[in-house]
Amino acid sequence: MSKIILRAGARELPFLGARPWPTPPEGVWEFSDLAGWRGLTDDKIPSTERAQEHGAFEPERSLRTQRAISFIARAVAQTQDTAEDFVDELSSIGAEAPIEMIVETDSGRRSSRRVRVAAATPQDRRNRTLATVAIDLIAADPRRYGLSEDVPWVETDPPTSGTGRVWPAVWPLVWPGSGSDGRITLTNTGKAPSAPEFQAVGGFGTALITCVETGARIGLDRLVPDGSVAVIDTTENSASIDGQSDISRWLRWREWELVPAGESRTYQFDVTDAVGSPKLRGRVRPGWW
Repeated sequence: MSKIILRAGARELPFLGARPWPTPPEGVWEFSDLAGWRGLTDDKIPSTERAQEHGAFEPERSLRTQRAISFIARAVAQTQDTAEDFVDELSSIGAEAPIEMIVETDSGRRSSRRVRVAAATPQDRRNRTLATVAIDLIAADPRRYGLSEDVPWVETDPPTSGTGRVWPAVWPLVWPGSGSDGRITLTNTGKAPSAPEFQAVGGFGTALITCVETGARIGLDRLVPDGSVAVIDTTENSASIDGQSDISRWLRWREWELVPAGESRTYQFDVTDAVGSPKLRGRVRPGWW
């Protein structure tokens, strides 16, 4: 691994992969012994032993436990006081809320997890100028995902008919305005199922998002003014408007579904009482274990 970033809002703390030589500049964090970032966590579905047969009854599915991640961070300082300042800075990130952990490989591939800092334990090195801290983190979701900034939004208008063909007909044929089918297609290019993200841009009276392949529906029975944005979080099964007010109580049907690994899902967008330029934006971040 070539780089780790701990991100808390606009604040970022980078860690470079440790190298035996040369010694990094003062205040540059390096990391080593990253554990738990990849692979499967334990299966939490209990098995029931067969009382009068060999073995146990086989569960129909597997569910994974949360993930424990750890690494060692080091930074060189000129004085012991400076080293202690470095440790204090590191200990402050994630102290009060979950943060985003990003890992970038040597090939430039990036993935992230939402984590909480379980512990940041500095090693007691008296009269030393090397700040060393053991970082332990917990990811409630055992999957990792592509970064939000690496996945563009796909958008559509509500369905509209075209304006037809110019008449009398001319050659080549002319269609002055095409319509919209009101659909977007989201593709999960990862190896684990991932939750789609939606933004419904106003204005409209009500909105309905329908998965074409499965028929699953998510409705919003609330007025969204022109220019406002309703965010539908299919991970938390909630909705908010303009990043401020929770509007989950106006969600209807709530037929939440994930996009399976390596597959695509098409979503139909319908609204009532359209005002201005309502749109549906969607994306799905690739997921991996």
